[in-house]
Amino acid sequence: MMRYLLLLLLLSVLVPGGAGSHRASGPEPVEPGPASLFFVLDNVRKPYGTIWIGVYQSADDFLDREKARLVAVKVDEAGRAVIEIPDLLPGEDYALGIFHDINDNGEFDTNWLGLPAEPWAFSGELKSRLRLPRFEEVSFIFKLQAPRQVLRLRTWF
Repeated sequence: MMRYLLLLLLLSVLVPGGAGSHRASGPEPVEPGPASLFFVLDNVRKPYGTIWIGVYQSADDFLDREKARLVAVKVDEAGRAVIEIPDLLPGEDYALGIFHDINDNGEFDTNWLGLPAEPWAFSGELKSRLRLPRFEEVSFIFKLQAPRQVLRLRTWF
């Protein structure tokens, strides 16, 4: 009987998952790596130019072209465009600033009053059209299983 208890004790220490094991049950949690964000951009009115997307990660870099990660998508038809932004980290905060560079000059054109002359969008709802949005107002947490968002290009007029 004593030999049986010693054998049982020895097996519980040596066999993974036994009483003496320090290993957690189930698979180890895996940190998600970079993934692609897909969204639909609606109301593309002109079948030419470039859609520019600025990807921002904090209030400190928001709407600063020098600090933005820029993604360019050539436009070849009006209507809707499916946009992919690769290499985003799930669980992180992001905000998107988007404009349709109709004349392909690489700039977000404004009129003599400083109002947008080209279509634009942000990744969240604007609180006011009388000022630029804050990062906190248009930011989102990137989730792998989130439904695909539809963003609509707007014009000032």
